[in-house]
Amino acid sequence: MPQNNPSPTDAIQLEPMGRYKQNQNGNVYASGTNHSVTAPITHSICQSSPLIHNPCDTGGVVGNESNAGTTKKSLYENHGVAACSHNRALCIATIVFALLFTIAIIIAFTGPQSDCTCAGEKPPNFVDEGTNMTRTFVPRATNGQIFPWNNIRLPTSLKPTRYNLTIHPNLTTLEVRSQVSIEFHADKDTNFIVLHCKNLTILDKIIQDKRGYNLTINKILEYPGAEQLYIETREKFRKRHNYTLKIRFNSKLNKNPEGFYITSYISKEGDKRYLAATHFKPTFARTAFPCFDEPQFKAKFRLTIFRDRFHITLFNTPVVNTDDLGFYMGTGLLRDDFLETNEMSTYLVAFVICDYTHQSKQTERGVSVSVYTSLPYMPQASFALNTATYVLNFFENFLETSYPLPKLDLVAIPGFADEAMENWGLITYRETAILYDNNETAITAHQWVCMIIAHEVVHQWLGNLVSMKWWDDLWLFEGLAIYFEYLSVNSYYPEWRMMEQFIIDKTQPALALDALTSSHPVTAAVNDPSETETIFDTISYSKGAAIFHMLANFLQDETLRNGLTDYLDTYKHTNVDVKDLWNAFSRNTNHTLDVKAILETWTNQMGFPLITITREGNEIVATQERYLVTVESSNSSVRSLPKSKYEYKWYVPLTYFTSNDSEVKQIWMNMTDVRFELDSNISWIKANVNQTGFYRVMYGEEIWRAIIDKLRKNHKVFSAADRSSLIDDAFSLCRAGLLNASIPLELSLYLTKEKEYVPWATAINHLKTWARRLSESLSYKMFLKYMRRLLKPIADYVGWKKKRTHLEKLLCAEVLSAAVLCELNETISAAKVQFQKWMQFNESIDPNLKEVVYSAGIKYGGITEWQHCWNIYNNTTSPTERKLLLKALGTASDPWLLQRYLMETLDKNTVKPEDVKVVLAVVAENPEGRLLAWRHLKAYWPTMHSLYGNGTLLMGSLISAVTAHLSTPYDFYEVSIYFSGMNVGSAARSLEQSLEIIKLNINWVSQNEEEIYNWLRDNFK
Repeated sequence: MPQNNPSPTDAIQLEPMGRYKQNQNGNVYASGTNHSVTAPITHSICQSSPLIHNPCDTGGVVGNESNAGTTKKSLYENHGVAACSHNRALCIATIVFALLFTIAIIIAFTGPQSDCTCAGEKPPNFVDEGTNMTRTFVPRATNGQIFPWNNIRLPTSLKPTRYNLTIHPNLTTLEVRSQVSIEFHADKDTNFIVLHCKNLTILDKIIQDKRGYNLTINKILEYPGAEQLYIETREKFRKRHNYTLKIRFNSKLNKNPEGFYITSYISKEGDKRYLAATHFKPTFARTAFPCFDEPQFKAKFRLTIFRDRFHITLFNTPVVNTDDLGFYMGTGLLRDDFLETNEMSTYLVAFVICDYTHQSKQTERGVSVSVYTSLPYMPQASFALNTATYVLNFFENFLETSYPLPKLDLVAIPGFADEAMENWGLITYRETAILYDNNETAITAHQWVCMIIAHEVVHQWLGNLVSMKWWDDLWLFEGLAIYFEYLSVNSYYPEWRMMEQFIIDKTQPALALDALTSSHPVTAAVNDPSETETIFDTISYSKGAAIFHMLANFLQDETLRNGLTDYLDTYKHTNVDVKDLWNAFSRNTNHTLDVKAILETWTNQMGFPLITITREGNEIVATQERYLVTVESSNSSVRSLPKSKYEYKWYVPLTYFTSNDSEVKQIWMNMTDVRFELDSNISWIKANVNQTGFYRVMYGEEIWRAIIDKLRKNHKVFSAADRSSLIDDAFSLCRAGLLNASIPLELSLYLTKEKEYVPWATAINHLKTWARRLSESLSYKMFLKYMRRLLKPIADYVGWKKKRTHLEKLLCAEVLSAAVLCELNETISAAKVQFQKWMQFNESIDPNLKEVVYSAGIKYGGITEWQHCWNIYNNTTSPTERKLLLKALGTASDPWLLQRYLMETLDKNTVKPEDVKVVLAVVAENPEGRLLAWRHLKAYWPTMHSLYGNGTLLMGSLISAVTAHLSTPYDFYEVSIYFSGMNVGSAARSLEQSLEIIKLNINWVSQNEEEIYNWLRDNFK
């Protein structure tokens, strides 16, 4: 349609970069010059600007000035030219100096007249909204004046409806010349605009009403603290009227992977190729163009971008027109105009300029799906293309809602900070999260790629089509996307049994973290968008997903689908609160369930219940209380917790089956305890069937013994998920001091007969954790011997054979890796033979066994083996191979090698910032490297902080990874003393949780070491 192409009146003509042009006053300026953030001050401006083709110009700056001072003058002072004689200038200067000196003397003797360090009265239009987003201080603009808007959130009096964005980036100089035209609607009378702007040099701006009349700009102020720009007009914006704000500005491509940034890759010929990409979530759109950078301000977007002929440009929508600009804009320069988008939030806008190639495919409904990557990686894009196409079809059918855009592009970005980003119609991925080589990639990475693709595709509906109003509800859409990524992949590959894997990937880790007193509710107030990385962690995302798993289980499939379809149909292209989803589900149960009341007990209070099952004659008594892992007494811990209006009670859908009846039954615990009758001859009851509920179950000793006996006789009476949950509950209850260590040890003996992946994954996780905690105790060697006893039968079963099912491949990698760590000689010998053949003769290794072989070769080898792997890491072009080697290199037994390896992480050209956690985590897990990793973190904390800048999530994860295995009083002393009084910023929650975990480790060892030693001595003499 015509409206999709910028008209001449929409655009400000952009000149070619690096050329010189004469302005209307005869001055020459360099058109390629760029500047840093301009410091706005109060000013007035002519009603028009020559750069926006307005005829009322009386002499303004036409182009990019040659220095920052000239830029500021042209932007923030009155337009015009003034001149005076030399003598007159001296006279004026003398008078001004004398006046300033007099004022200074008066101020010095009278002292300050207000509490504020900067004198000044609040302007008459100073706005204090009185919400929790209001600042507790009076904000000051860059020129020292009071900034009239006193809230981290933008005012809602004006709503953007359309952005027309024109961008000309130069990938060589990194300069970006741009302009934006923002159409907005006034919901009430006002005379000012507040929007976001960061690191932009504003060259000109104009505001027009719908008739094209120019409003007079009286004042423009910038407040960097909130990245806000305030523009005040003489005329009011009238309620129910439409206006347009036009801004011309310059910026720079960022070198860090946020906002609009530059990155690179190495071509097959060894050349370094550059590309520019965007990453706007949560608050980086404002660094690329001035905008209303909050999720609730949805608008339509049109993009025009200038590029070189050898590049292509990608946007949320398809390109509709490409013009060759020829001589005027420079040889080889093209302009792409893109189709207008649907209403969308600014953080979902995306564009990429690159020299990539692509593969394409169409969905059942004719939507074009494409995967873009550099030419050498194109053969690895097929799997992603097939997966994305299937998943797009799946969700259109499951949600009964058509994908609303004509295309979906997936792009592999080198140096991408996150795993992926769900930009609407243009999903960006880290290379390891989208590329799959059947000959090189392990099955774990194969599955991971599939999951990440599904996650971002479901966001196209849940997050993009319907979005949150504010970042408080980010957990909702992430939790939904995590749950549905498993559901969709389970449909694509039923043999992978993804809903069983869900409990070991999401439910069990969330239960472990949510049991701490330093936990927090899923719903958390976000006062500043920059907090989203620290507030929304494993608890928010994984617990949120586990709650949806529980919800789907008690709603059943039909109600779940109907509720989501109702929700999407009602709220598409709008923003919602979490209660809107709960109400949609309630409507579709005919209000037989109050979903909002049920789920708020899970989302609005921290933690989860421990359901204790005891038997009284023919009755089962199920009681609930808050489950805590703490070194303090239960009562004192509960008293120290934040108050909850629910008093730490939950609506629990308690599911169970018994020794006499395999049919699953459900009973509701409505924030209460319950009693129900069972046959007198039952010997055991298994609650929380398949661990679909987010709670733990504690049985009386009689029931525990009966369950253990049944597991040893016929473990297949219980599903693989139920066996996994029994292992997880038993070891975790011992961790909390609620169960004697002999119970999980005796239960684990059945594992010599276990051949399923999910129970083994849970067991190995707990066994390795116990081994790390016991590494300095008398029972350590005996415990390793016990692990070898359990692992030998399953290691012999999986062996080194080539043909396996998907789950057998996962099981094999898990079991053999554990066998190497616990020194099972048969596995180590076989792995070392393969390693030597690979190192000396370049003999290929099964991709699924590479981690085992590399780890064994390095752990039980020397500097030669380590150096060989290090050289391969530095020379391979395979992202998955590099990630695999990163993990293996940290298993070395030589402390010197580990220290050298840790030092390499300080060079971000050698180890990417996003991979540093991988290195520190694997070294910290290594008994030989545990203290080295901590000392390295302590010694180079300031360096890492400066090196990784705004990678706030990374800093917190580094603390967690390095300290998770520390378990002595001295360890706790060292960590607490080092960080005492230090402002760790967004890593504060991770630090608090890490200190709590160290204390729990210390307490667990002191309480259980003797019991474990005695049990091992009695059973394994």
